[in-house]
Amino acid sequence: MAEKFDVRPERIRFEDGLVHVNGRSLTYAEVYKEMTAMGQRPRVRYEYEAPKTQPLGSGGDMHFAFSFGVQAAEVEVNKLTGEVGVLRIISANDVGMAINPLGLQGQVEGGVMMGLGNCLTEDFIVEDGQVVTDRLARYRVPGIMLTPEITSIIVEHPIAAGPYGAKGVGEISSIPTTPAITNAIYNAVGVRVDRLPVDQEMIAKELWERESKK
Repeated sequence: MAEKFDVRPERIRFEDGLVHVNGRSLTYAEVYKEMTAMGQRPRVRYEYEAPKTQPLGSGGDMHFAFSFGVQAAEVEVNKLTGEVGVLRIISANDVGMAINPLGLQGQVEGGVMMGLGNCLTEDFIVEDGQVVTDRLARYRVPGIMLTPEITSIIVEHPIAAGPYGAKGVGEISSIPTTPAITNAIYNAVGVRVDRLPVDQEMIAKELWERESKK
């Protein structure tokens, strides 16, 4: 561009989303067209510096871009055995800006499965100082057979402090899963779960005692 407009490179200014050169203001799209027409390959470097944060309780902002997520679960409960099956999870996440939509989809689905395992199957057991669940088969990490239909809704409300407006998506995709499932259990059979993983025998026992009092 300096050669085309006959100016020194340091006299080209990048301000307010425009390129200012020799009295003209060009958009980045116009600069791209000019450079490709000259046989050049445009390259862009973007540097992002996150705002300063403070430890929790110190009076400052502990984070600069909080994400938001909400989920709804559809479950089925066997009233005889207390067994819980998750049929469908709808997960909506405000990530600010979806920079990598495919990676984001995988993150949400993985987060949902982490939450499902936390809620229904995973139990770290220690007896007499010895770890009983010392392998994945005993710890019961949920596999493909327990994977429900997952519907991911991406909400984009960019934030100025984030890179390209992004807020990020990490644990936020797994946090709402457990309460969504336990609330769905309550809505289905009226049993309020207050400990994890969900004790299916407790559900069956409470349902049996309720029936026996009728």
